[in-house]
Amino acid sequence: MSRKREVAPEMEGKSDLIKIMVPAVGGQGGGVLTEWLVQAFFLEDYDVQGISLPGLSQRGGSTVYYLEAHPRPEADDKPIIFAQFPVPGEVDVIISQEFLELGRALQLGYGSDRTTIVTSTHRIYSTLEKMPIGSGIYSDENLRKIATAFSSKLIELNALQLAKDNGMDDLAVNAILFGALAASGSIPLSKASFVSSVEKVGVAVKTNLRGFEVGWNFVSSSKAGDAGKKQVVWETFVRTRADQLEEYEREVYLGKVSRIETEFPKQLREILAESLYRLIDYQDAEYADRYIDDVREVLALDESMKGNLKLTEHFARNLALLMSYEDGIRVAELKIKSDRFKRIKEEMRLRDDQVFKVIDYLKPDAEELYGLLPNVVIAPFVRVIESSLFKKIWRRKRPVTFAQTPTTTSFSGFLRLWLLTKMKFMRPGSYRFKKERALMDKYKESTLYYAGLDYKLGSLVARSGSMVKGYGKVRRRTIKAFYRFIDNIIFPLSEFERNKRKNYDITLEVGEEALKLVSGESVEGIDKAEKLAREIMEQRAA
Repeated sequence: MSRKREVAPEMEGKSDLIKIMVPAVGGQGGGVLTEWLVQAFFLEDYDVQGISLPGLSQRGGSTVYYLEAHPRPEADDKPIIFAQFPVPGEVDVIISQEFLELGRALQLGYGSDRTTIVTSTHRIYSTLEKMPIGSGIYSDENLRKIATAFSSKLIELNALQLAKDNGMDDLAVNAILFGALAASGSIPLSKASFVSSVEKVGVAVKTNLRGFEVGWNFVSSSKAGDAGKKQVVWETFVRTRADQLEEYEREVYLGKVSRIETEFPKQLREILAESLYRLIDYQDAEYADRYIDDVREVLALDESMKGNLKLTEHFARNLALLMSYEDGIRVAELKIKSDRFKRIKEEMRLRDDQVFKVIDYLKPDAEELYGLLPNVVIAPFVRVIESSLFKKIWRRKRPVTFAQTPTTTSFSGFLRLWLLTKMKFMRPGSYRFKKERALMDKYKESTLYYAGLDYKLGSLVARSGSMVKGYGKVRRRTIKAFYRFIDNIIFPLSEFERNKRKNYDITLEVGEEALKLVSGESVEGIDKAEKLAREIMEQRAA
């Protein structure tokens, strides 16, 4: 005689067969998480099958585990035949170790209005995300929208950060997610069975039980008050960034964040806090103040126009990226940060007593090097080498580069890079800084001017700051593309429409297309966009 079971609210109206999918990252213990689930169902008298689907199970690769469970049938009932693969639209629970892995599962159609999603929001960036110049990172915001649309219930938490905050390593992510699933009430199992399954599987039991309680408490407390949870998340966000700064910079940063909380809308505070951290780390507090002043100008216009603050959001985000451009000083600084060596050790799974060697390959070109020198010294020299006469004499097609391979973990290699970072005080007076500052001013003035004509047009220009990306030659090329976008596309089209019409529909349409073209093809893209703008004006003028 079978036992009467309590049915979780999320399972009401569904069949007795429970289907759970675990999109995982190879090397992060997805198999152990699946074993816990199998054992938990087994303890409550279920027949259960857990399998690993073909994929990249090596460290860092995508892999998928799939589990089906059904109350154990009576002796005279037909045996349950479990499927070998999940069916799109019929998965009851998706428990994901990493945010993009959830996105992959949803892209394949496994989420639906019957699905409960439990996911960690931390990211392990894929090769495809790292390859593009600039930011090829998939938007967390878009992933969240998709997850909300294709689920009946979405439970999200940064399990990796929770693990670190509680003194555990990245392998505790599984246990935290397991605890979150248990607290969600999404499957009809008792907390005792979840706990017992961890004990029976026998992998790092003490640590994993700690992780389980962290996940359980996080979900349980979030049910009690969302506002409190948001405040904790915000405080953790700020503290994490403050802790990465030098001791003398921390109080300065925290003081500026306090001003953000009182002087800026909540919608902007996370962007601003992240940007302040980035710019203080990049240069100093005075440099961060200059950023805030520029953002205030745009915000004042945004509020006067009663906009939705998207104008300021785009501007604030892109200005911070423009201001923290990667020159030789910044590259050296990033190479010798202690967090980098710590991360390498963690990724390589090295013990504290193991010795490792890091050899960096650097290939700065001549412009990257002389760009670090004082503008008053270098500017006359640059005017000479950029003259048409010099270019006729100097026929070298390949750029002059200075390849270096410092062993960053050795004393001499570290010292070379460390000495370069000490040139930071020279940056505001350098030739490179003057050119980059001209770009920032152009970006701000263009945003303000075009927003004054039309809010949507200003927002488009604010977004266009994202086309400037990369390092060295690539960055110089994308800067030229930005100037051409403003001067050769937005300006003539907006002037044309201002004289002919009352709105800027054509400018917006062509501008959007231009951004897509430039993002995809860089130089060739801006060429196509300029041609498109000319053709439209010629057609309209005829």
